[in-house]
Amino acid sequence: MNQMLAIDPITTKQQQQVIEHTTGLLQQCQHHFGRTFKPINIHFDLRGRSSGMYVLKNDQRYLRFNPFIFAKYFTDSLATTVPHEVAHYISDILFGIKNIRPHGKEWQAIMHTLGAEPKVTGNYDLSGIPLKRQRRFTYTCDCMTHQLTTVRHNKITTGKAHYFCQKCDGRLNQKLATT
Repeated sequence: MNQMLAIDPITTKQQQQVIEHTTGLLQQCQHHFGRTFKPINIHFDLRGRSSGMYVLKNDQRYLRFNPFIFAKYFTDSLATTVPHEVAHYISDILFGIKNIRPHGKEWQAIMHTLGAEPKVTGNYDLSGIPLKRQRRFTYTCDCMTHQLTTVRHNKITTGKAHYFCQKCDGRLNQKLATT
């Protein structure tokens, strides 16, 4: 039987390398833009398929990294994911997160400043990495059935969003269980 080996998260030493690299990238931006950027908190608590995330929540800014993906692809994550997330932070500070597209020209220019290719997503083999599984909710439109994540389902149920089919442009409605 082919047993899949579980990946251990990055070590404390590797976490320190990520923090130091982040600090170095912020210093690069300070020199390039001629202004000071506050150090940003870093958490190694991200799970699932994403290797990194920039978070702005309640006026708090921080970076989250996936310690399992970093463990499996440490060199690549250091070279691509860290600058990617730092560029989100810098573009937010310089332009305001609501004023620009997440991977728009401002973000891309900052990626070039950091010497990184402005790629939006990595393409990693995630075998052995614990993946977050989201519950799916069934919705229908005029032409088909859709499976929405908990996040989208909650936005619909709280009235914060409506979603539409890309094929028929019909509004998605939750399919209620029949007994």
